[in-house]
Amino acid sequence: MKSRSARLAFATSALTCALVWAASPWFTGRREPWDADSSFYLSSLMIAGAVTGALTPKPIWALYLGAIAGQLSYQLLFLKVGPLLPLGVLFLVGYCFVFLATAVLVGYIRTRLQTM
Repeated sequence: MKSRSARLAFATSALTCALVWAASPWFTGRREPWDADSSFYLSSLMIAGAVTGALTPKPIWALYLGAIAGQLSYQLLFLKVGPLLPLGVLFLVGYCFVFLATAVLVGYIRTRLQTM
């Protein structure tokens, strides 16, 4: 990553998305947020995306890769992974679009408000 903004966007999205997984046992009683009976995972990804988009709205590719890296790193470091990990990674890659869409929307709103 060449620019400071890309490194910051990557780190911010990685941290906020890892926090989604870290918070899951407290809020849902489940180690994996997508196993919860509620809409915790999608809501949390949207909140993480909103926070990240407000703080570091660009570049978009760094936001997306950071979201994947943060969630996958948390899984590998703190959870017992098994043979379903490749399937979980595919789901994770898809769910990260929820994070990304929210981050881009909030980043766009932030940028528009700053130019007014």
